[in-house]
Amino acid sequence: MLLALGATAPALADTYNGSVFTSSPVSVTAGQEFLIAIPGNPTTGYSWTGRSSSGTVTVWGSAYEGPSATVKQKMGAGGQQIFVCKANKPGTAQITFSYARPWQKGMKAARTMTFSVTVK
Repeated sequence: MLLALGATAPALADTYNGSVFTSSPVSVTAGQEFLIAIPGNPTTGYSWTGRSSSGTVTVWGSAYEGPSATVKQKMGAGGQQIFVCKANKPGTAQITFSYARPWQKGMKAARTMTFSVTVK
């Protein structure tokens, strides 16, 4: 189980030995942990939050991973937000991600993404 997100964030997607998805649809097996990686840039104040439409899939949490060390670093360059998810039981679910500034309550998200997940 990947509970120590803060400790593993710098290389989470690079060192994780499971499935990392960057687009929909997602197909996983019941009991499987998987990651969803979405481009983001917390230096703008925005961050992603994820919600599952059903108990078929749980979104445990996320960690930010900065730009790759192989890419020339630029001040304020974006990276990706990595979400740790668990496929609980066979079925389908939608995970909706919203990109917003957490302190701006009641404001519409700047961007949303939905991942369709099938659990076998």
